[in-house]
Amino acid sequence: MNLVEDRRGFSLVEVLIAMVVLSIAMMGLATLQTRCIRSNDLANRTTQAANLAQVKLEELLFRDAEGEHFAAGVYADDENPVSTPGDDQGAIFTRSWEFIDDSPVPAAKTIIITVTWEDIMGEHKVEIEGVTTHASY
Repeated sequence: MNLVEDRRGFSLVEVLIAMVVLSIAMMGLATLQTRCIRSNDLANRTTQAANLAQVKLEELLFRDAEGEHFAAGVYADDENPVSTPGDDQGAIFTRSWEFIDDSPVPAAKTIIITVTWEDIMGEHKVEIEGVTTHASY
């Protein structure tokens, strides 16, 4: 019995085919990871934009409740571009708001807060609405 003849390994062709299959799988994983990172960043920015919009809506509703009335129209934030507290990437958000009189009912006012930003995936926008009513409108 010859020990050299009984041992068989992989041929060079089999190793090359295995490397090609492994390389294709790794490229697929790299693409998936890139998409996951971009989606995570978009979700993070969307959350930051929603927080900025919510803070401004609450501020405007409070100021309105205190008796400061706003004329109908669109207003831009004096602090544009704005950023969220602790954001180390700089201010990338633009915030504006609109007052609509007698909407959705008479003697009511709708406030629409819009926060926009742009990144490598394009332009994005978050809008939230609030309604306030006063007998003095």
